[in-house]
Amino acid sequence: MFPWKNGKKASIATGRDGIDALPDGVLEHILGFLPAQEAVQTCVLARRWSHLWKSATALHIMCVGPCGEEPTFLVERQKFVDNLLRVRGLVPLERCELRIGSLYQDDDIIHLVHWIQHVVLCQVKMLRVDNVYLDGIELNDLSLVSSHLTRLEVIGISLNNDLCDLSGCPSLEYLEFGYCNFWCTTKISSVSLKYLSITSCGYSKGFNTLIYTPRLVSLRLDDHWCRAPCFEIIPSLHDAFVRVTGECVDCCLDDDSRYCPVENCFICDSIEHDSSKCLNLDGLSKSENLSWIVESKMFISKRDLKKWPTFRKLKTLLLNEQWCVPPDFHALTCILKHSPVLEKLTLQLFCKGHKHKFGMKGVRNSMDISAAISEHLMIVEVKSAVIDESILKVLKFLSTLNFRFSLDEVEILED
Repeated sequence: MFPWKNGKKASIATGRDGIDALPDGVLEHILGFLPAQEAVQTCVLARRWSHLWKSATALHIMCVGPCGEEPTFLVERQKFVDNLLRVRGLVPLERCELRIGSLYQDDDIIHLVHWIQHVVLCQVKMLRVDNVYLDGIELNDLSLVSSHLTRLEVIGISLNNDLCDLSGCPSLEYLEFGYCNFWCTTKISSVSLKYLSITSCGYSKGFNTLIYTPRLVSLRLDDHWCRAPCFEIIPSLHDAFVRVTGECVDCCLDDDSRYCPVENCFICDSIEHDSSKCLNLDGLSKSENLSWIVESKMFISKRDLKKWPTFRKLKTLLLNEQWCVPPDFHALTCILKHSPVLEKLTLQLFCKGHKHKFGMKGVRNSMDISAAISEHLMIVEVKSAVIDESILKVLKFLSTLNFRFSLDEVEILED
């Protein structure tokens, strides 16, 4: 018999109806969707509700003041959260979201660290710490140790090595960093992690942060500042999305062609003699599906081409125009030569965001297959915002690999 049928019978027998007919466990789950202050206020509804909020399965805590000020009511909010956690005790939690802002004093940070430590002791499974003003507050003297934590989201925080060493969280599978700073972080590590998303984060200018996630299945590295992080080889990587923007400093800024002609160039020479500054490719070489969008003058030189690893599992690949630089198309040629089982190639050319107006497919002549690229790659899809001379140069190069395009078969993707 379904549980809600039992609940209906109970309401008839006791005279209760509506939400009061629900069992305590269901009400505690519902209360978990309310902001913490509203959940606590339900204690005045009836005698039965006086303690239900203490066992809510989730907490949504907000401690935010006006940006740039130190509001007097922020102290009251902190007192409320302190009392909430004290009265609630160590009742287990499924989820907890801490939304904070305008925490400028050392004492404010001490409160936040205490709150995080408390909810971890409550065996929380999913934890989100969201600094709504993205002002990079620093969490020092904080490390996470939990056998229950499976999902962690951190927004707008400056992180150190202690907080990025997640070896104490053996059940953690999903990790998200957004608008965080890793200026002093040398390593991010988790042996259990399967899904990693790092968006709009800043790193050191002096070294590359190492990311060690040997069981990772899905990676999203979207828009980083300063030096790009380096990944150790990830054997289980299935999907990877990488977007490099103009804030990346792993490139020579002196030449628009992306191939620096200057002899004894200081930037290029420093990269040449420091392997930690080289374009990191080995970490992505085990991926099966790879999207790599470059929006900056990325440092891809002949040195990188010589060290290019073989992508032995790569089946689908998406690149943008920065990989298709005439007249030699070095980078595109190299990645195709080192992808022996590639089945699908998509070139997203001169498109702002994800807006494509035109699409066309180049079909490979099966009777004249070049040994230089994967024999499984039979179709190349090209998407673009315009069809101009730059696009025609790319199509002409692809024709040298025996892909045939017809401008009569251009598909209109967007009005």
